[in-house]
Amino acid sequence: MRKLLPVVAAGLLFASNTQAAGLDLSLSNESANIEAISAVRAFTRGSRGGQLESTGLISVGFFYNDLDDVVGHAKLVAVGTQTNTKVPYQLEFGVKAYAGKVKQDDTDVGALAIGGGIKIQNPSQYNPIDLKIEAFFTPGITTFGDTDSLLEISARLSLEIVPAAQAYIGYRLLEVENDSHFTLELDDNVHFGVRLQF
Repeated sequence: MRKLLPVVAAGLLFASNTQAAGLDLSLSNESANIEAISAVRAFTRGSRGGQLESTGLISVGFFYNDLDDVVGHAKLVAVGTQTNTKVPYQLEFGVKAYAGKVKQDDTDVGALAIGGGIKIQNPSQYNPIDLKIEAFFTPGITTFGDTDSLLEISARLSLEIVPAAQAYIGYRLLEVENDSHFTLELDDNVHFGVRLQF
């Protein structure tokens, strides 16, 4: 676990210096996840000399379950929105870091995963609904501690209650394969959640 302390410390330092633009909390009977989310905007030079705005999201959070497994995570993704279609959608791609402890098998978790997601949006002006699917995977070369690989797949259906708050129902699969090639399932549950924006 000592090898993972710098990763956890970096995540905490980042969280303390980031002004959160949102908070995401999801709960099931067996697990919970909380994330602080901030939007990122950067300007890059275009091929014709002008400046193009690119956007992204940074999040820092913690996951835990009723087996006392705890995993901290930090995510950085680039975001692109396509609005000139009948059904607007948003694509995300980036990296996600994990660090924690699987108590059920005394496994130290450390991983740097790549992945992304797609969010399909309902263009309605009243209580819009969106569906988001996301996946992150890490091979053995970018894992640390006792981890050989990690897989996270999630999906959620959200309803905007007010402009600054969404309620959603979702599903998360979170699996860790240890260095003995034994798969540890941290989460495989339907959950309910809320996402607040400030």
